[in-house]
Amino acid sequence: MKQVKWKKVAAGTVLAISLCLPVNVMAAPVPVASVTVEAAIADLVPLRAVAESIGAQVSWNQETYQAEVRRGTQSLTVTIGEQKAIVNGAEVHMDKAAELVNETTMVPLDVISQAFQAELEWNDETGLTIDSNDLISISGYLMSLVQNGQISEIPSYMSAPLQKAMQPELIAAINAQLTAMYGTIEQLAGVQREDNAVHNNVKLTYMTDRQLPLEITLRFDQNQKLDDVYIPYLSAGGYEKPDYDDSSAYTEKEVVIGEGQFKLPGTLTLPAGEGPFPVVVLVHGSGQNDRDEAVGAYKPFRDIAVGLAAQDVAVLRYEKRTREYPYQSMSIPNFTVKEETVDDALEAVKYLLKEDKIDSERIYLAGHSQGAMLVPRMIEADEEGHIAGAAVISGPSTPLEDILLWQFENQLDNAKKAQAPAEQIAQLEQQIALFKEDLKAIKDPAVQTQPDNFSFGNFAWWKDFSNYYGGEIAKEQSVPLIIMQGENDIQVPAKELDGWKEALTARSDVTYKLYPKMNHFLIEVDQPSTGMEYSVPGNVSKQLIDDLAEWIKNN
Repeated sequence: MKQVKWKKVAAGTVLAISLCLPVNVMAAPVPVASVTVEAAIADLVPLRAVAESIGAQVSWNQETYQAEVRRGTQSLTVTIGEQKAIVNGAEVHMDKAAELVNETTMVPLDVISQAFQAELEWNDETGLTIDSNDLISISGYLMSLVQNGQISEIPSYMSAPLQKAMQPELIAAINAQLTAMYGTIEQLAGVQREDNAVHNNVKLTYMTDRQLPLEITLRFDQNQKLDDVYIPYLSAGGYEKPDYDDSSAYTEKEVVIGEGQFKLPGTLTLPAGEGPFPVVVLVHGSGQNDRDEAVGAYKPFRDIAVGLAAQDVAVLRYEKRTREYPYQSMSIPNFTVKEETVDDALEAVKYLLKEDKIDSERIYLAGHSQGAMLVPRMIEADEEGHIAGAAVISGPSTPLEDILLWQFENQLDNAKKAQAPAEQIAQLEQQIALFKEDLKAIKDPAVQTQPDNFSFGNFAWWKDFSNYYGGEIAKEQSVPLIIMQGENDIQVPAKELDGWKEALTARSDVTYKLYPKMNHFLIEVDQPSTGMEYSVPGNVSKQLIDDLAEWIKNN
């Protein structure tokens, strides 16, 4: 079995080095005393060095001579001179008693492996070895390198594409930024393995000295190489399934969209029965969205999938490229919405052409928000005409940069009405002033290179998408559309529906729907949307799902 080797030590010695310093992010590892291995303890290993190498934290009680080790919910407690240990709350027997040698706690390696379900080996000459399949321990080791400033060692554990995308300087900058935002890592509070059809994912949840949770997901390819890193800046949770979710009405299977460097994991939801079925490809809005487009307590894409499947319409949803490959995506020169959204939507369509239970003549797109804006571009890029129709849901008809300015100004107005602190209002005013400066360069066709003072993201991305009116493209197309908008949308005003109507007035194959209570994420709420309600569980409007299913069947 292939193994990954880590710290080496000289024969006959154990190097007692604190590989992970949970209280501080150090610029370099801190050496402690070397420990001579006597014959009587030849089968013991240094507890702290091994534990911190796999991402665990160690605490020492001088009064009881006990060492406690924690990694997420797993724990190990040993007492000097005793052969018993407490492993995850249960007492276990060790082959040898724990010993203290030159202030270093020595224990059998087996008890560490058992406590943390780790695949470890120790050799006095080569040191600690972590099996390459033990991705949780490898993740802990890589994070310990970051915390100790040993960043130059990390690229050797990366895939070739990630080595190009994440240079050591970038890793150091990300670490500094996270420390400034969240504080210093103090404890690994949770560890979770979440594999999909493309990556083996290890999600590490840390608590910082500011008592803030920090999630970091390390993505490994099938060769156990680190292939990307995902860091959510907003956490989601609290989702509840809708009443219309009938698990007997559908099946789901994991699929892979595309090939090569940016293949994506996805879920195909198939109605019960033989088919072939019409199918909808769901296309995300802005941001690093997952296949459910989860935000707060919402999972709108999952709701749509199960809702349509109950009405004999299949649904394909997938992880957005910028979520599955955040840093590889960033490394693409002149990255635009073509690479971010359009290409992968068409790869999803291409995948469906090979599915036996899918009616290849009835493949539809449903874009949400920014994805809805791009529906005309997707149709335009579909040179073989596989797209039978498309839904534009909560999609602006005016340029994205104009919508963003409207959002900022609306946020400022609401803050003033709520009598927010003067400092907060000043920050919002400064944000608007900076964006207006960037807006001049975004809007001006004569400006093609990034200005020195440009501060709002990828300039090439903005220039490609600037002054974009989807209706101007769609009015020359003949693929049937349904355009759906919530009247209670705090992110895209209801008047944007009028922009689509005006642009497409000459077309007779477009259906328009306005939903009075529906917010931006397609949930009906009684009060005016502010965005704060996103944290309260809610589900996509059943009326919207019914309307979409009926429109598909009529087409």
